Amino acid sequence: MKIDRIILITIFISSSAFLLPGQVSIVNLLETQIGKLPNETADIFPSFYDRTEIDYRKKGFSVNATIEQYHTTFDGRGYLDLSQLAVGYKKKKWEFKLGNFYETLGRGLLLRSFEIPGALLEDIGFRSRNYFHRDVLGASAKYRSKKVSVQVLRADVLNNVLPPTFDRPERRTDLITAVQAKLKFLKSHEVGLTFLSLEQSGRGDQNFVSGSLRGSFFSGLDYYGEYAGNVDSDNFAIYSGLTGYKGSFSFSLEYKKYSDFVLGAGINEPPAGVKQQTYRVLNRSIHVSNPLNEEGYQIDLFYNFKNGTIINMNHSLAKNTFGGNSTTFRQFFFELQSSIGENIEYKGFLDYSQDPFKGESNRFSVGLYSDIGINENLRILPEFEYQSFERSQNGVYNFNALLGINIRSRFFYSILGEITNDPFIINEGKGTRIYLGNTVRYSPTYRHTFQLFFGERRGGPQCSAGVCYEILDFKGFEVRWIGKFRVR
Repeated sequence: MKIDRIILITIFISSSAFLLPGQVSIVNLLETQIGKLPNETADIFPSFYDRTEIDYRKKGFSVNATIEQYHTTFDGRGYLDLSQLAVGYKKKKWEFKLGNFYETLGRGLLLRSFEIPGALLEDIGFRSRNYFHRDVLGASAKYRSKKVSVQVLRADVLNNVLPPTFDRPERRTDLITAVQAKLKFLKSHEVGLTFLSLEQSGRGDQNFVSGSLRGSFFSGLDYYGEYAGNVDSDNFAIYSGLTGYKGSFSFSLEYKKYSDFVLGAGINEPPAGVKQQTYRVLNRSIHVSNPLNEEGYQIDLFYNFKNGTIINMNHSLAKNTFGGNSTTFRQFFFELQSSIGENIEYKGFLDYSQDPFKGESNRFSVGLYSDIGINENLRILPEFEYQSFERSQNGVYNFNALLGINIRSRFFYSILGEITNDPFIINEGKGTRIYLGNTVRYSPTYRHTFQLFFGERRGGPQCSAGVCYEILDFKGFEVRWIGKFRVR
């Protein structure tokens, strides 16, 4: 995208607040790094990333533009790109979209687009950074009434594995045409039907269809079921869920079965059916669902006591079969959240897993997080996690400890130490590796957040909202600023 076009789009949207009275909001994410990255010959690797999102709204009319740029001292990695541009209009029962936007069909069996806020994607092969999202580029029209909704969609889906240094035809090889209709009946039930045609350059077209049913049997008990299949083959995906509550008790049950159901370059993202974790050792070792071949279930139970204590128990299972060989992932998770008096809050977890797909057996994890109020302005946040498992008859462990200080919810400082003897991480035979990193975060107002990291950070898988990506090891300094502005 040429620089002059980016400037013109920016001026157009920014001046709209004056030419057409409405509201313009701007969100900017800036991050700069100076340090050492994996497999880099240079001891000091400077980089600069910036993402500016401009949003204009006037009643039902909206214009959105996102400008993304990345620069380093190495040729072929930097870019300046108008990565998103969209126009939208809503009026009563109608909604129209043109350009870049996000759309999910059903529960993602056929199509799931997403944005992981604040996450940057950096592939160790391309060594170029970009915002972690997967949007569609095209047009959509939707009609919605009390009982009926119909949507027509035609768009290219972004392959976010490739950075913006690649051209659009290389990053958007999947063209979809979809029609989705939903009908409500018996007050609390809804049936849905979706047809999707997938066109890929150099390959024949593929047609898919899905049907869904959701609703409530009675107050406190909801269900959802969806089946999707390839019209021309036996490939299919099944997902169903049941959620409910009674007094202080609540539960969620999920079942999945996927058979060779990866669409295009991976434009669909069926539900993972496993516990989504925020704890470090569990997030890194989370089971990533494989739509090529997987069957499993998840049981999630909660109980709230009168004193505010919450207990969560979870069990998930996933079975994969490839080449006649079968592997079964099993996880048992327990979490307790409670408080001591008025100034101390804590939560702890225990987890036991068998993960033959990763070659990890008898994986045991434990952790304790606490929030200690010293006075009205100062809180201390200590955290501890430990994990051990067996791989190839060798014992592996991961340990991390964090000490955080929160002052008036505006200033935060933490020091995180991590120790591992995992040979996959060390790459130098036996021994241990220590990571020690410091984070300073300051939010003078809710519109601005400044964050400084210095030290060494461990990389690895990072999962959010059922989507996983890889974070690279980093040693050095990193500064991030998130700013929010509103013109009118």
